[in-house]
Amino acid sequence: MARQSAADEVSGLWLATLERAIGRASHDVKDALNGVSVNLEVVRSRAHRPETPASAVAQFADAAGQQLVRFTTLIDTVLALGRAEREPVDVGLVLWRLATLCSASATSADASVEVRQGGDESALTRLPGAAVRLAIAGPLLDVIAGTDRQHPVSTVTCELGLDATSVRVTIAADGRRAAMPDGLAGALRAAGVQWADPARDEHFSLAFPRA
Repeated sequence: MARQSAADEVSGLWLATLERAIGRASHDVKDALNGVSVNLEVVRSRAHRPETPASAVAQFADAAGQQLVRFTTLIDTVLALGRAEREPVDVGLVLWRLATLCSASATSADASVEVRQGGDESALTRLPGAAVRLAIAGPLLDVIAGTDRQHPVSTVTCELGLDATSVRVTIAADGRRAAMPDGLAGALRAAGVQWADPARDEHFSLAFPRA
């Protein structure tokens, strides 16, 4: 019964964190959709003029295409995060989805999120999907949305690595140190997630036991 209660706690915390992430991404979704609409309207209006060459609308068609790719990627990511993860969980795939959702578009002043992955070896963990998602999303959102205006963050780099027993995710921000939010720490430790103390290490690092 205790194990089920711990799982329920992690699931509830993940849903609250997902709401927060989607709330931050909503501007990008609307911005991308508006970009598609505006650029296609320019193409439509100019294409009705017989004397207009194709070159006059090409840049607007390209811009609409780029915005559509951004919009589609965000929607696909939200839908994927709304479903249960297939187990054993692919930490790299979870990391990529969360980075996509949290990363700002080119029109936003918020931080961009980059993912680096070394090697092609499988990054599977035996931990449940909600725990993996929560462990990555919590620190990532906090370091992006921090209130320290004297040290603004423009880029966050998430690096995926492997050792003999763990899949590791390191979160490095260019103006602030990532850390595990206090409200998530107890539930995640009970779920089996480990992390390095950011007071002693250069960057915040998560460790998930390999499957």
